[in-house]
Amino acid sequence: MQGKRKGAGSAAKAGKAKPKAASAKKKTSAQGSKAQGQERLRPGQLDGLVLGYMKKHRGELPLTPTKVARGIKRSSGAVGNCLGRLERKEKVRLADKKPRRYDLAGKTK
Repeated sequence: MQGKRKGAGSAAKAGKAKPKAASAKKKTSAQGSKAQGQERLRPGQLDGLVLGYMKKHRGELPLTPTKVARGIKRSSGAVGNCLGRLERKEKVRLADKKPRRYDLAGKTK
């Protein structure tokens, strides 16, 4: 044993008991979103929200992902990815490349 005295550790522990901190639960992603007033969406549910917003605001088309995201209170990254997916499904079309702006496709109008 290198420089340790017998009983030194246990005496220090006995005299200075640390109070236990209140147990803090870790927030999961679902709990974090509920704290912000949003429910976690099921797969494909964002598509309906995005298309619904675009149909409701036809007079403002074409729309940027940021504009749609603010309207439905979701992240612009998630909405941008969703619009890209909807473009591949031919439900929306890319009207302008820079800035990216989307319009409803023929059947969706």
